[in-house]
Amino acid sequence: LAAHLSTGFPHDAFDPALNSWILWWNAQSVPLTPRWLNAPMFWPVPGTFTFSEHLLGISVLTTPLQWLGSSPITAFNLAVLLSFPLCAIAAHALAFTIVKRHDAAVVAALVFGFSPYRVSQMSHVQMLWTFGLPLTLFAAHRYVTSRQRRWLVLFGGSWLLQAMSNGYYMLFFPVLLACWLAWFGRARSEWRPVVAAWIAASLPILPFVWIYERVHAGLGLERDLGEFLAYSADLTSVFSASPQLILWQSLSRWSRAEGELFPGAVALALVVAGGAAGVLRARRAGIEESIRIRRARTTLIVLAIVAGLVAVSPAVIGPWTIGTIISVSSFAKPLTVAMVLAALATIITPSFARGWRRQSPLTFYSSAAVLMFVLSLGPYPTLAGRRVLFRAPYAWLMTLPGYSSVRVPARFGMLFILCLAVAAACAFARFTSRLSPRVRVVIATFTAMAILVESWPATFIAAPPPPIAALNRAGLEGPLVELPIGLIDRDIAALYRSIDHRRPIVNGYSGFFPPHYLVLQVALRYDDLDALRELARGRSLTVMIDRTFQFDRWASALAARHAELLAVDGNAYVYRLAGTPADPVLPGERLAIQSIDASVAPDRVSKMLDGDWTTAWRTPGRQQGGETVVVDLGRERYVAAVRMDLGRLLGDFPHILVIECGDERGQWETCWRGSADAAALRGA
Repeated sequence: LAAHLSTGFPHDAFDPALNSWILWWNAQSVPLTPRWLNAPMFWPVPGTFTFSEHLLGISVLTTPLQWLGSSPITAFNLAVLLSFPLCAIAAHALAFTIVKRHDAAVVAALVFGFSPYRVSQMSHVQMLWTFGLPLTLFAAHRYVTSRQRRWLVLFGGSWLLQAMSNGYYMLFFPVLLACWLAWFGRARSEWRPVVAAWIAASLPILPFVWIYERVHAGLGLERDLGEFLAYSADLTSVFSASPQLILWQSLSRWSRAEGELFPGAVALALVVAGGAAGVLRARRAGIEESIRIRRARTTLIVLAIVAGLVAVSPAVIGPWTIGTIISVSSFAKPLTVAMVLAALATIITPSFARGWRRQSPLTFYSSAAVLMFVLSLGPYPTLAGRRVLFRAPYAWLMTLPGYSSVRVPARFGMLFILCLAVAAACAFARFTSRLSPRVRVVIATFTAMAILVESWPATFIAAPPPPIAALNRAGLEGPLVELPIGLIDRDIAALYRSIDHRRPIVNGYSGFFPPHYLVLQVALRYDDLDALRELARGRSLTVMIDRTFQFDRWASALAARHAELLAVDGNAYVYRLAGTPADPVLPGERLAIQSIDASVAPDRVSKMLDGDWTTAWRTPGRQQGGETVVVDLGRERYVAAVRMDLGRLLGDFPHILVIECGDERGQWETCWRGSADAAALRGA
C-alpha cells in the first residue's frame, strides 16, 4: 500500500472509496453546518451526511493533509498505514503500565496492532483507527495508581477522539469501561473523577448525536433485526480468519461478513495457558472458601449439567412436556440456562475470587475478552450458522438508546482482541518472570516474529474509479445521475468521481439509504425515466451512461424522453434530461371511504384503513397486472386526486396504474392512466 498511496485502495474500492469521500467532505465543510450536513449525494434529500459515520476523529489527520495539497486517496491511505503503529504503541503503553516490562508489552503491541482481525478490517479505516481504545485504558490505569489529573485529561481526550472516529465504539467501548471501573476503580475516590472526566469529554459528542437522531427519525431510518443477525459473529468466528492471510488462509472456510475474529494462535495459546496456570496456582495456594460457597458452586455445576442434558434431549427422544410447566422442543433455551449456570459457577471459583480480591489484570482482561466475544455474537448466538442460545447479553444492550441503530455486533471483536492482547502480555510476563533478562529478550523476539508471521497478509490493491473529464464541463446543468443506480460498484464510482467534478449526485452509497432511493431503483428497473424527470421537477438533470454497460437500454430510454446528448468522453455519454413541470396544488378535503373491495386478497383490505403504518394490503406475490381495488365513497363525490400511503412498504406501489371513476348508475370512465413510479417517488 505504501507504494500505491495515490493510486490504489487497500482490499477493495467500495468502503475505502466511501470513507475517502467522507474524509474529503470533512475537509471541504465545517462540521455541524448545513453545508456539511447536506452532503452532495442522494440528491435532493437533506441530511445525507448522517447516513454514515462522520469520521471526524480521523479527519484530525486527513483534513490538514488535504489542505496542504494531499489528494483524498493519499490522505486516506496514510491514515490506514499510520493506524498500525499507533495502535501498537498505544497497546504497548497500556501493557507496560500493567506488567512493567517492555518485552511483555511488545507482545500486547503486536497482538493488537497487527492482529489477523485487523487484516479482515482493511477496508474499514474506522475499524483500524482504534488506538484510542488502549490509550483510554492506559490513562485510566495511570490515574488510579497516581491520582494525577493530567491522566484524566488524556483519558477524556482519548475517549473523545475514539468516539468521534468510530460510532460503534462510542456505544461498545463504554461496556468495557464500565467493567474496568467495577474491577479497578472500586473506591469512590477512584471512580468518581474518572466518570466525571468521561461525562465532560462526552459533551462535544451530543450535538452530533442529536443531529443524527433528528435526521434519521425524520426519514424513518432504522435497522432491521435481520441486519443484526447477518452481521453477528458466530461461535466458530474465533477460528475464522481472512482469506488474505498467508499462513492461516485455510481458516477462511468459516469466514462470514464481519465474523473473522481469529486473534492469532500465539495470543490464544498464551491466554489459555495463563488461565490454566492461574487455576493451578489457586489450588496450590490452598485458598480457603466457606462450605456455603463450595456447596453453591457444586449446586450450580449440577444444575448446569442437568440443563445441558435437557438441551440435548429433543435431539435424542424428540420434543417433550411435563404438563403445562415444562415444554422442551429445542436446545436453545435449556442450553442458555446451562451456560448462565456455568458462568455463575466460574465466577465463584477460588481462582476467580482470588483475582477479584487482588484486582488481577490477567483475570480481568481474560474475563473481559470472553465477555467481549460473547457480545460480538449478537442477540441470538449461532454455531456454524445454527442458533444455539435463546438470547444473549447483546439483546439486553439493544433495549438501550443507540444500540438498535448499529447493525454489526461483531465489531465487539476489536475489544475482544484488545483484552486478549493485554491478557497475553500478562501471561507472557508471568511465564517468563523467573528467567534472566537476556533469555526473556530472546523468547520475546521469537514470540514477536511468530505473531507477525501469522498476521502477514497477501497484497490486495484496488484501483479507484477513474475521473471523467466531460463531467467537469461548465455548461452542464443540474445534478448528475450515473445510470444504472442501485449497483454498489456503480454507485460507489459515481460517489467517488464527485470528488473530481464536485457536482451533487443522485447516486449514493452509505450505511443507510433514503426512502426515495428504493422507489427510484424500482422505477428504473422498469426503464421508467419519468421517475428521474419527476426527481428533477422544474429543472434539468445531467445523466451519464456507460458505453460498456447496458448502453443500448439506457440510450433508448433517454431518446424516448427526448434527452439531449451533450458530450462523449471515451465510454461516457453525457445527456441533459428535462424535468417535468411543476403541477399545481390541488385543493380539496379528504373524503371518507365507506367500503373497499379487492380482486386479490380481499380478506386483507381492512388493513388499508386501520390507521396502523406497519400493516397494509398486499398481493400474495409479485404484481401480475389486472389486480383491482374498488373504493366506495357512499355517494357521488368530486375527486381531485387519489393519495396512496405506502408506509414502510416503499416498493409496493403499482407500476402501471389505471384509475376509473364510476357513478351511481354503474357507468365507468377512465380518469387517469399511466406509470405510478413518478408519483411514488414524489411521495417518498
